[in-house]
Amino acid sequence: MRCLSLVILVALLAACRYDVEETLYGTNCPDVIETYEGSVRPLLEAHCTGCHSGAFPESGLDLTTYASARQATLEGSLLDVLVLPESNSLSMPPNGALDSCQIALLQNWAALGAPEF
Repeated sequence: MRCLSLVILVALLAACRYDVEETLYGTNCPDVIETYEGSVRPLLEAHCTGCHSGAFPESGLDLTTYASARQATLEGSLLDVLVLPESNSLSMPPNGALDSCQIALLQNWAALGAPEF
């Protein structure tokens, strides 16, 4: 009986293990201000506006203004291509995916309603 109790105890303790470390401990992303001017505009300028600006932006998407970035983010077209696997030809940016913290920043910004300041 004592052996059976020990086996059950070990099984219960093993079942309590949590494998999704990010969910348990957070993403370890730096704290950022999730506003357009505070962090989104610099991110877009560093990774997106090289192609998505000017008179003829790629795919007709100009990400140089708050209004256009907000609309693309809230309607989902921006986030949809950012989370695609790099092997997908539609994945953006084409020179390498954003890291998980950068994507989380944009997702959180969208969840907040894409504030400007």
